[in-house]
Amino acid sequence: MKKLSSNQRRGRPATRNRSHVLESAMHAYWQADGADISVNAICLLAGVSKPSLYRDFGSEDGLTAAVLKRYAETVLQSLEERVSSSESFKEKIEWFIQFGSESPEIGCLLVKMCANRSRFGPQTQSEIAEIEAHFLECYTRFFKQSVSSGEWRGGIAPELAAEHLNEQLKLAISQRSAGKSKESVRELLSLGISVMR
Repeated sequence: MKKLSSNQRRGRPATRNRSHVLESAMHAYWQADGADISVNAICLLAGVSKPSLYRDFGSEDGLTAAVLKRYAETVLQSLEERVSSSESFKEKIEWFIQFGSESPEIGCLLVKMCANRSRFGPQTQSEIAEIEAHFLECYTRFFKQSVSSGEWRGGIAPELAAEHLNEQLKLAISQRSAGKSKESVRELLSLGISVMR
């Protein structure tokens, strides 16, 4: 029988296990309130032991923070790319309306976690704040660039416009998650964003 060296472990590689656990947890948190999903449920879904999960993530808080980070890297990256694209102000505003109103009914993981941030540990709360700050910075840059190019003369500070856009998108995604129709949410989001047109 071949002996394992001291730096080798039996079973699947840790990176594959970690990735599988992150995907399983992200899916579970996406469909329900992440603060209500137990570590035992995640272990069962991912087919890993509790000690293995804690070895990879340190704690339940470490897991939820890692899931949120993965979510930001995969799902929310397209939002940042769109904000940074060379499209016109009008095209981007239209895309924001489409993004907010056509999001899946299960909603955005970030929006769900923001709504319940006090129920998460310090690592997850820090990750939520970091991602929110990043997107506010992107939205502010978008408004500043639109002012510089002469496409937008909103008459309000870009930082305030960014906050308003962020809140309107979160509200729209929450409404979709609550079961409101795309059409209804689109109408309300269009009205909410109309102040910036």
